[in-house]
Amino acid sequence: MEDYTLSIPLLATPAGALTTTIAPTSCANKKDDENGVFSSGSSIIYRLLLVILIGTISIWANHEASKGFKVTIINAAAKESPAGRRFDLFYVSNDEATRIILSTSAVVENILYADQSEDQTKKPVHHVVLQLAAGDNLTATKVSVDTSRSKEPVYVISLSPSIMEESNVKYSVISTIQRAMARIWLWDGKSRAPPWLIAGMEEYIWMQAGFGHHDKETALHSRSKFRPEQFCSVLSQVCSKSSKLRPGLKMNISAICGDHWKWEKTGGVCREEDDKNPKIVALALGYIEQKHKGYVQGLNQILRDGWD
Repeated sequence: MEDYTLSIPLLATPAGALTTTIAPTSCANKKDDENGVFSSGSSIIYRLLLVILIGTISIWANHEASKGFKVTIINAAAKESPAGRRFDLFYVSNDEATRIILSTSAVVENILYADQSEDQTKKPVHHVVLQLAAGDNLTATKVSVDTSRSKEPVYVISLSPSIMEESNVKYSVISTIQRAMARIWLWDGKSRAPPWLIAGMEEYIWMQAGFGHHDKETALHSRSKFRPEQFCSVLSQVCSKSSKLRPGLKMNISAICGDHWKWEKTGGVCREEDDKNPKIVALALGYIEQKHKGYVQGLNQILRDGWD
C-alpha cells in the first residue's frame, strides 16, 4: 500500500512565515527612505528660509544706511479728526512721509554739501521726527522745527493740522517739509546768525528745489524788481563775510553791485524794513551764486564757525 503522506522538511520555512519576516524589513527601509527624503526636504527649506532672512536683513540694513539718519513719524492729532485720518491714510500707513523726508533731505544736501572737499564739514543729523501736531487750531503756523537738547540732537518737524485742509495737500506737505529740512541742514552760526539770513537761505534752497518758480525766474531780473539800496544792503551784509571764504570764492561787493547802482551804506546793517523779507535775501544769494558758483555752500560753512 502506497504512503501518500507529504514529507515536509524540518528546516523548511513556511511561505507565510517568510512573508512575515520580510515585510517588516521592507517597511523599515521604506520608512528610512521617507525619513531621509523628509530630512533632506526640511534641510533645503531651512536653508532657503535662512537665505531669505539674511537677504531681508541685508536689504533692511542697506535701507537704514542709505537714510543716513533715523526717521520717526508721529500722528499727534486726534485720530478721529479729519486731519488725523488723512495723515494716517496718505502719509503714515504707506510710509510716504518717510520717503518725503528722505527725498527733500537729499535735495538740501546736494545744494549745501555737493562739494566734498576737506574744508566742507557736513552738519551732523542723526534723527528727524515728523509729527502732525495736536490741536484743532487751523490758524497756527504751518511748520516749526525744534531741536532737543541731548547728546545727539533730535530735530522735530511739527506740521499744523491746517495743512491737511489745503486744496493741494500733496504740494503743501512736500513744500513745507522741504523748508523744514533746509532749516535742519543749515548751520546757524552757533545760534548767533541773524534770523533774516537763515530765513533767506532757507528760502533760497526752497526756490532751488523747484518751488516758487516765478520767484526763481525773477532772480534773473532782480535789479529791475527791487530797489538798488534794498538789494545791495543785503549784499553788503552777506559779502562782508567773504574774507572768511576760501580764496576761490572771495569777492568785491562793488564789483557785484556795479557803479551804476546808487545805494547808500547803512553801516553794514540791513535796514529794518528789509531784514524781515527772506525773499529779497534769497534773490540776493541767487544773484551772488550766479556770479560766484559755490558761494552759498561757502556761506553755510562760515555759519558753521559762528557769526560775529
